[in-house]
This record gives sequence, C-alpha cells and structure tokens, in this order.
Amino acid sequence: MQTSPSERTTSGAALSFEESTEVPAPVAEVYRRWTDFTRFPEFMENVQEVRSLGGGRYHWVARILGSKQEWDAEVTDQQENHRISWRSLSGAPNNGTVMLQPMPNNRTRVQLRLEYTPPGGAVGQRIEKLTQVTRREVKEDLENFRRVISGEKKESEEMPGFGRVISSLAIPLATGAVGGAVAYLVERNQQPMRSRIPMRRQVISDAVAQPAGIASGVLITAAAGSIIASATLRARRDRTNALFVGQWAPTFLGGSILARMIGHRGVNPSLPASVASWACAGASAGSIVSSVITHLRSNRHDGLFVGQWAPTFLAGALVARLFNR
Repeated sequence: MQTSPSERTTSGAALSFEESTEVPAPVAEVYRRWTDFTRFPEFMENVQEVRSLGGGRYHWVARILGSKQEWDAEVTDQQENHRISWRSLSGAPNNGTVMLQPMPNNRTRVQLRLEYTPPGGAVGQRIEKLTQVTRREVKEDLENFRRVISGEKKESEEMPGFGRVISSLAIPLATGAVGGAVAYLVERNQQPMRSRIPMRRQVISDAVAQPAGIASGVLITAAAGSIIASATLRARRDRTNALFVGQWAPTFLGGSILARMIGHRGVNPSLPASVASWACAGASAGSIVSSVITHLRSNRHDGLFVGQWAPTFLAGALVARLFNR
C-alpha cells in the first residue's frame, strides 16, 4: 500500500491518509504492544491518557493545538497479529485501521490508514490540507513507536546535520536581504529631499509618529499576551507549545521599541545604518515566519531553533539605529 496524499472523502468533510513504518520486531510482539492502548502516551506525543472503559471501549485525553480534547472510541475489528480497527464515539469524528505484515528477519511492517474530520468546518479543513499537521504528527508517532520497540534514540537526541541547520535559516536570510534592498532604494531617494527641505523632513516625521505609536502599543500588548499564553500552556503541561509561544515575547517587545524609534524625530540614522536596520528587521520577520511554518509541520525542535533568532536580529536593528546616526 503506497502512501497517498490527504484527500477528501465521500463524507464531504473528512480527510484520509495512509502512513507506514517497518519495526524491527516479530509481528506477535508488535500486535501485543499496539493493542495495549493504555501505553499509547509512550509514543504519541499529544496523547496524555488512554483509559479502558471495558467492552473494547476507551476514553482518550489529548492536547491538540494547545487545547485539551477528550473522546471515547471503540475497537470495531481485531484480528490477532493482522489488523486492528477503531472508530470514535464522541468528539471529532475519526476512524482508522492498522495492518500488520510479517517481514523477513523478524521484522513487521505497520500500515495505518486514518480518516478524520478536522475541527473548524471548511476553514479547519483548508488549514489541515495546507499544513497537514495531523498527518505529520501521525508519521512522527509511528516513528516513535518504532524507536520504542527498537530502543533507538529520539530524533531530538541525534545530530541534525550542518546542512539542515543552514537550510532552516534560508527564509530569515532571504527576508533580511529583501528588507535591506528595499530600505536602500527608499532611503536613497528620500534623503536628498530631506536635506534640501527641512520643513518636509518635519512633516514626514510627524506623519510617521502616530502610526508608529499605535504599532508600538499593539506590539506591547502582543508581548504581554505571549507571556500569558505561554504560562497558561505550561500550567496545562503543554511544554513544547508553551516554549514556542513564549519565545515571541522579547521579539514583540523589541518590535515595540523599534516602532517608537522609527517615529522619533531625534533618531535619524545614516543611509548604511538604515539599510542595516531594515535588513535585520526583515531577518527577524523571516525567522518568525520560518519558525511558525516549521512548527505547524510538526518539526517542533527546528521551529524553536529558528524562532530564537528573531529577538537577536531585532536587537541588531535597534543597535544600527542607535549608534549610526
């Protein structure tokens, strides 16, 4: 069975996909571990608890996108050492089947097909199709299951490779280059006018001051919201998302300072300093975008790695404006 992309099913709202992995263990051992649902939190990162209700029914508790979700599910088909199927009885509709295929050298191929309805209606469906968050998480869970069986290290404990580190910084570097180039073109055209007509310079500063003040206030509020949201997620034991959300607080605060500085008449950087400042600001924005995209694709550690550069780039933007006037 080949892995197929997410596709719309006949239900009109449900999506389905297939994923597989090969486990270095005999099929009987894999079947025994896979049917022990109460131990699923050992390899499913978002699942917090699976409790047996008897009669092939189980109560699930998971944290999905930072929100606690609970539902009941039942086993609908169970063939020893071959297949396990289930369906949800409450919560977001979902059903799936795991097929086990014996392989040479005491190995087992695990193939999973999942059909589910994303929350949020048509909007949630579009977001899920774009990001494929659920599919990536299921793929990661299957790999974690394989590692649990084989005793391998988790991906986060392995060396990511220099090429992977460089590629993760591609978006920040590109946006930084764009920001610097645009700033150079704009500032080169405006500076001669400002030097010839002092009154025009004052009018431009007055026109920028008010929007800059509004932007500064919005960013301060965002910084406070980041702290509160991070603390709330941490209290709910959602550590990864707490770190991801909390890392933006210093970036938002730095953006607030930068906005105030742009609108201040007394801070007038030279052309090279302005170019450097906007290049760093662009790199900071690119770091945020890259981090969010990476996080939504379930590469959470890489998402945190890229996101930590955002406040550093922003600090560079502030330094360029302060010390090169």
